Amino acid sequence: MPLLKLSAKLDRTDGSTSWGFRMIGGTDFGTPLTLQTVTPGSLAARCGLQAGDTITRIGSTPADSLRHKEAQQRIIDAGNALELTLERGGDQQRDSSSYTAPSYGAPKQPSFSASKSFGGGYGASTSATQADVPWARSAGNQPSHPSAPSFKASPAATPFGGGGGGGAWRPQVPTGPRTMRVGKVGEARTLTAVAGARIPVCHQCQTAIRGPFVSALDKTWCPDHFVCANPSCRTALISCGFVEEEGQLFCERDYEQYFAPRCGNCGRSIIGEVVNAMKNTFHMNCFVCCKCHQPIGTGSFHNEDGSIYCPRDWATLFQTKCYGCQFPIEAGDRWVEALNENWHSECFNCSTCQVNLEGQSFFVKSGKPYCKRHASGGRY
Repeated sequence: MPLLKLSAKLDRTDGSTSWGFRMIGGTDFGTPLTLQTVTPGSLAARCGLQAGDTITRIGSTPADSLRHKEAQQRIIDAGNALELTLERGGDQQRDSSSYTAPSYGAPKQPSFSASKSFGGGYGASTSATQADVPWARSAGNQPSHPSAPSFKASPAATPFGGGGGGGAWRPQVPTGPRTMRVGKVGEARTLTAVAGARIPVCHQCQTAIRGPFVSALDKTWCPDHFVCANPSCRTALISCGFVEEEGQLFCERDYEQYFAPRCGNCGRSIIGEVVNAMKNTFHMNCFVCCKCHQPIGTGSFHNEDGSIYCPRDWATLFQTKCYGCQFPIEAGDRWVEALNENWHSECFNCSTCQVNLEGQSFFVKSGKPYCKRHASGGRY
């Protein structure tokens, strides 16, 4: 796909309305700022933004020099009128690892080195939910640490093809994310065109088929074209298992020998569903959480220092909780850092009268916050 340069102008009347996209990357993660997910029906979706688009400019600020937290702040500072310049397509490979997607929110305790991914979760192929961009500074100081990215590994395809003929054939194996369609023995059927019915078109030669044709994988072929793409094989696939990738057909034997990706966990060939994550490929049952050892498959996951966690275990181990209510501080929540703890802004109140202390002077006694009136009155 050729590289497209896009300009998007998003406007809203209510600052509480989410833009509807989720962003990962930044100079602190070593990857471009990229849209990981775009919520269907959101402002971003209606403006034509798509998952995988690379952000090159936020307003007038080039994005290639921004840390993730700085990019978040540029979006916040844009208020209700956000202008983005993006790139789509091209040959660049995007690394969604780090890939679960970074969040607008909570710092990791106690080292404040990670944040919750915005939106709650995603699927390792596209798995994430929407995160609210609005994220206000509160009375306490906000730590400057970056968010911990969260990912969802999703299959994609990179063009490839063979060349030459006979023994000189040297197929080019895809190096990017992989996706394939597998046909079992007996799934391909030989049919005959019926007068008055829609005329089938061969998927390979793109010509109308007037006689018998092969139907498989929701496509049709001339019988002579439904064969293995290996010039030295050319096995008729009507009576054996076959695999299609990027429009080319192979018998299972040649696909496994020449093309099948290897699992990054067990090292065996993958034929069928594949998880593309962490610049690697895995069997569905080999991509597991390092804590509970349950398969993640194409669901959402988090990467912490090279270790993979399912959303539940990651939240238990790394998610920041409010000291007042003990509930998680979610992406987009207003929060306060005070008394060496993190609080929801609405939970940081006087211990006597419960008046909110966000942005106000307060006093401390026995580790608890008090307003000026109750502190000076000696009523604790």
